[in-house]
Amino acid sequence: MSNNVSELFSAINAGRLGKNKGISTGIPKLDSYIGGLQKKTYYLIFSDSGGGKTAISLYMLYRCLVDDPNRKIKIAYFSLEMSSNKLLAKLLGLYLYEKYNVIISYKKLMS
Repeated sequence: MSNNVSELFSAINAGRLGKNKGISTGIPKLDSYIGGLQKKTYYLIFSDSGGGKTAISLYMLYRCLVDDPNRKIKIAYFSLEMSSNKLLAKLLGLYLYEKYNVIISYKKLMS
């Protein structure tokens, strides 16, 4: 029991030094709740089809890749609704919009 308490106080002290801050999701309100994306943490996003799961997940992934391209991160992304090509095309669409202010759908990119 005392070991758990020691670990808790160590984590609190690390937080006071700013060491518990995760990678920003690019969504400030979400970051305020979860402290950014944390190491050794699994996140499950679920909703009905069309609920925005892919949009929010890809945006968070995109922000991680663009905001800190040299940071080594490991991501496992599973989608039961979209192929990897569609997901990559959506990421490319985000990049084109942010970099060149061009709006192009993933369907148009793939046609």
